[in-house]
Amino acid sequence: MYLGLDFLVDGAGRPRLIEANVGLPGGAEEYDRTHRVRLGTPSGVFDRIEALSLQAYGRTFGDYIASRPFLDGLKRFKLWMDGHGPFPEPAHPMLRLEDKWVQYQALRSVAPMPETVVFDPGRPEETDRLLKSHGRLVLKRRLGRGGRDLRIISDVYELAGAEPGRFGALLQEYIDSRVDGLVFSLRSVAFAGEWVCAYANLAPRAPSNHGLLAFVQEGDGSRLSEAAFETVRFDTRSWEAAIWFGRDEPGYLRHNLYEDVVATAALVLPEPLLREVREASVRVERFYEGLDPGTLPQAWFETHAEER
Repeated sequence: MYLGLDFLVDGAGRPRLIEANVGLPGGAEEYDRTHRVRLGTPSGVFDRIEALSLQAYGRTFGDYIASRPFLDGLKRFKLWMDGHGPFPEPAHPMLRLEDKWVQYQALRSVAPMPETVVFDPGRPEETDRLLKSHGRLVLKRRLGRGGRDLRIISDVYELAGAEPGRFGALLQEYIDSRVDGLVFSLRSVAFAGEWVCAYANLAPRAPSNHGLLAFVQEGDGSRLSEAAFETVRFDTRSWEAAIWFGRDEPGYLRHNLYEDVVATAALVLPEPLLREVREASVRVERFYEGLDPGTLPQAWFETHAEER
């Protein structure tokens, strides 16, 4: 299965899986852009994905993606989460993994993840326990993407009046993933039992997914390759957008599907950390490939259907 996996790195230098994203865009286009900026050549990642698809599934990558039984519902589900369409009925059980609580329950034994609980405003003692354990928490939507409505919580009183809302909510251990004064995350791509690529998102504050892209390279310690760097802007249609949407492309997603800003500096990370990211990515991809989604617990959109 084609997955884009998001990791943060904790203070001990350990990668922590934040989310696994099914389908497209997954991260290959962004990786290729960082490769072109940093190394001056195309990455070859698109040819590798096509070769993996032919080898594992006997079809082109575009045909493989189109053959997924949940594809149409997943596209409509993402539009619904963004407020740009109706809820897809009937919902394929694979969409349960779009609920971050369902995903956490399924994956926490497969890859290291931050401690996460369902946000219940009637149980302040649970919030207090987490704050005492971790210092800071993240309040985030169960159903959502792009960091929408994300809040960093340092005191239980900051949650006064907060409600789960129509998309549900989680409290999660805050991971201060930071290098040279910038918050960073890693997007790793896995497909057909293989690790494919990874790149970094850099930003002055959390969440990091609306900042700069950067090439990731192995080295000593965790740092930027250059303290002072320039940026390169891209504004061309991504390879994945053409496969995912064809000609039926939502206008509001133009920024996501065309535009990127890439740093000329690389994010340098130690080999053991990158190896953990690669191995965890493949474990999650293999778990998803063999999963019967009908065995997953019901998602928020099923137990709270009236919120849709």
